[in-house]
Amino acid sequence: MVAALITGLSRRGEIALDSPMQMLRTIPSLALVPLFILWFGIGEFTKVALIVMGTTFPVYLNLFSGIRNIDPKLIEAANTLGLSRRELIWHVILPGSLPSFFVGLRYSLGISWLALVFVEQINTTAGIGFLASDARDFMRTDVIVICLLIYSVLGLVIDGIIRTLERYALAWRPTFVRN
Repeated sequence: MVAALITGLSRRGEIALDSPMQMLRTIPSLALVPLFILWFGIGEFTKVALIVMGTTFPVYLNLFSGIRNIDPKLIEAANTLGLSRRELIWHVILPGSLPSFFVGLRYSLGISWLALVFVEQINTTAGIGFLASDARDFMRTDVIVICLLIYSVLGLVIDGIIRTLERYALAWRPTFVRN
């Protein structure tokens, strides 16, 4: 989020940070599994690091886009009202970019499930992904289907939580006002 704020608010920040971010973004996070296992060993930290690596970029890109697509009339009005740069960021830019942030967050959560399943099948001796992988070895399609259902229900619950947070955080937007 900090990188998106820096690149979204400053051309110099974009020049300095966006190219390295784009280079990292193009590396498939699942291709990093062998390297992360060598660096960090087999454990929870490796799983978390891979999930973070895979989920950072959708949030970054959406927040960057949200900041850059703030209506210039709002910025002009804020400047006319005499808002300082800090007030402009806090009262105009951040609220205006929140919808894009939530889109990136929801997309990232889907990617995090993919990464979690993949990492659990390769890198652990416990978890739903391990259970599905173990069931594959014993040709237990019923267990595999149950594991997939568990993942889909958990994904739906987490998406619902994020959507609830989104409705709360964006209650000021006309599209979220209740009748």
